[in-house]
Amino acid sequence: MAKDPNVQQSSPSPANAPAAPVSQSGPPQTGGQAALGPAAAAAQPVPVQWTAAPSTPIDTATPLRDKARATVVFPPCAAELLSLIRTTDRDQITESFTDYFKFHRHKILGQEGSGANPQGELDQKLGDELDGELRNCLGTRSPVAVPVPQRIAWPSDCCLCEPCVTLDGNRNQPKPPAPIGIRRLFAGDAVWLFYYERMGIQQILGVILDSFATNGRLPISNGSLDLGLGMNIVRDDITAVILELMVRQTKMGLSSSVRDRCAVFQTTLGWQSDLCRGLNLDTEVNAGFSMLFHRFIYNALEYYRDRRLALAIQAISLGRPSVATLTTIRDTIDLLKKRFEPFDYGRNYYNTLAGIVWTISGMSVIRELRGTLGVPTAYERADEFIPAAYDILVLKRPVTRGEVNRYTVHRDCATYGRDILLDLEVLDHQNIQDLENWLNFNVEQKVEGYRTAYRNLTGIDLGASATAAVEQQVQAPS
Repeated sequence: MAKDPNVQQSSPSPANAPAAPVSQSGPPQTGGQAALGPAAAAAQPVPVQWTAAPSTPIDTATPLRDKARATVVFPPCAAELLSLIRTTDRDQITESFTDYFKFHRHKILGQEGSGANPQGELDQKLGDELDGELRNCLGTRSPVAVPVPQRIAWPSDCCLCEPCVTLDGNRNQPKPPAPIGIRRLFAGDAVWLFYYERMGIQQILGVILDSFATNGRLPISNGSLDLGLGMNIVRDDITAVILELMVRQTKMGLSSSVRDRCAVFQTTLGWQSDLCRGLNLDTEVNAGFSMLFHRFIYNALEYYRDRRLALAIQAISLGRPSVATLTTIRDTIDLLKKRFEPFDYGRNYYNTLAGIVWTISGMSVIRELRGTLGVPTAYERADEFIPAAYDILVLKRPVTRGEVNRYTVHRDCATYGRDILLDLEVLDHQNIQDLENWLNFNVEQKVEGYRTAYRNLTGIDLGASATAAVEQQVQAPS
């Protein structure tokens, strides 16, 4: 039966897209529909506009906070090393501290189980494992045996202390942050540490410690100088004590060392910094992580290009990229998440924690000593005095202002790269709708930000090729 050309037809619906009728506007209809009567007029087709199914951002913040604590020992004197941090400050270094830590009593042993409902504290289960007399001794300082308390103090404070700083950070969380933050580390945090290592924080700190300990090339107070009225003498003493602790731990081999950090980078990320290349470490190399992470960045950028093109030319009514693109991203993420596992082997977790503590402590020391280091007094922000300190102490040249700020590009790579990987820890990437919502609402700014910062840092555009040469990737031996 032929269609009546005078009857308006509705467009066919795209697959899986609900129809949303749109009311007509304009002057009242005369003749035609009006002459047919109310019932016949109501039966006539009306123009419709197809809209996409409602989409919402994916909540990755709550699942990250719900992850159970891992058992980890803090590096020695961690609270003392971080004593120059005051959480009431709002500068960039304090933000780095609150991304990871809170001044609160740390518990070495973690929690049983994982996910949103950890099954209990491990220290409350020690009674089933330790000898009865040892339990009694650890549970009290009294010579008289007493019932075993609910929490046994193992390991004891004469072996390992539980400092007044713990993992409870606001990274990758909405503002204002929730009362409880992220209480453990992930592979993405090794990425953060890598870019701060590449920034040169440890090199600047090394020059400061060499001067304080032996060569005296910088006039760093040991805390005994009378600095006169109007000077913060107590803060000067705190800085001197922190430097003394750093020197002692370096001499004893308890500091965060270049070798430890480079081993983390190679075994968990497949990356190496300029300092690492000279060590020729014989370690496992997680080459798959490096390849897959930057392939994900490329695939995500392709997705955003496809989406913008579809919206621009309106090739399809929803402007939705091909499902094949989403499938490629899903498969890449699936392989990438399997490469997170080496982070939980051996000392990688501890070495990452120690490196983060020393990096943030080092930045606070640089901030405190910037006048002593010869940094112009007008440089008050980290993105000003850290590049200046690197010029003066490491490159041994006058302070210069280039087109690219050393601190900013490294910080952007560190933050965006880490936050993308934190999202992937908890994202249900097998659910295509969740994956698409995450790409559309959660991560586009992070992907574009990482790409821009990495290009400014290395000159390599990760959006140009799926197999782009990555500057920091460990090279196979020839």
